[in-house]
Formats: sequence, structure tokens, C-alpha cells
Amino acid sequence: MTKTMEICKVRNGERFIVDGEEFVKLGEVAGRVFVLLVGTLPDYCAFESEDADDDRDHNNFIGSNVKRVVDEWLHRHKILSEAALALPIDLTSMDGMTDYGMPNVYGRILTVDEYRKYRRFIPLTDKPFWTATPWCTRSSISSYNGYAYLVSTAGSVYYNDAYDANPCARPALALKSSLLVSVEAENLSLIHI
Repeated sequence: MTKTMEICKVRNGERFIVDGEEFVKLGEVAGRVFVLLVGTLPDYCAFESEDADDDRDHNNFIGSNVKRVVDEWLHRHKILSEAALALPIDLTSMDGMTDYGMPNVYGRILTVDEYRKYRRFIPLTDKPFWTATPWCTRSSISSYNGYAYLVSTAGSVYYNDAYDANPCARPALALKSSLLVSVEAENLSLIHI
């Protein structure tokens, strides 16, 4: 049996269904409910497309192939598209460079810092998935902007070639706290209503 309730009443770490997709609630950020798709999107995708110009920042989430994949997925879900709110994403590279900034986005994936912060709530998947965190930027000493970080099926984090098409996208969204979602009856005893 399922119960319909506002997403703000779902506890962190609990799963729910909205718009035909299963999510886990990670927490609340700036008046929004931050959630992650329980699984990955079905198709593998490169972080950046192979035909990208050599002068591009291949590991910048903004303008990336993985962002395009998430945006297309989001636009196919009417309820999610209408409930999604913009949230800043920190694109600081692992060596601390801030060239890519902190843009506001609707369709996104987790950063390495967000993955670490919410790890206790994040279920493992049977496919590796990208994070939005770059290895470094062109202004870094190593100046190689072809690596981005991913999470393996075992839950470990490591950098990978941005052209590699073996990881998947795993959407994370900031949703309106009043959004109605479906929660399975077995979880209801754990949720404060």
C-alpha cells in the first residue's frame, strides 16, 4: 500500500516515487528538498562528447554531455520539470580551482563533496555514475582538463577520462517542498507525519 504525502514530510534516507521514478531524499537545502534518483539512467554516457573542441573544458559540467543527458531526462518528466528548482552546484576542481564557478542549475548530478556528505543515504548502483567534480582545470598546474570523478559500483570515488562512455548519469534534483510523492506503507512507520 502507498500513501501520498508532501515531500518535506519524507525523512532523509527514505525512498519515494514521483512521476514514475524512485528517489531517495538526501536532505533540505535552501528551502528545497534535495533528492537523488535511486538508480542510474539506463544508458552509459561520456562526460564530454568525443567531438568537443580541443579548446573546451572537457570536464566542466556546464556544457557537458552528461548535463545534456540529465536535462533531456528531466524534460521528459512533466511533474519533475515543474517541481524542479534551481540550486547552485559547486564546480570546484579536486585541486581547489574555482574556474567553473557555482552556477544555478535545474538538472544536475552530485558533486564529490555532496556524495561524501550524503553517502549514508545513497544506495549503491549496478553501474558507475559520474559526479560533476573535475580533476583540475586548464589553470591548474597539471592543466589537464580531461578527467572527471565518478562513483564505482562499490561506492568508491576516483577520476576517469571524461571521454569514457562507461559511467552513467544519476540525476540529483532540488524539488519544491510541497510536491506530493508516494511512499510505500512499509516506510510509513519510519516517517514523522
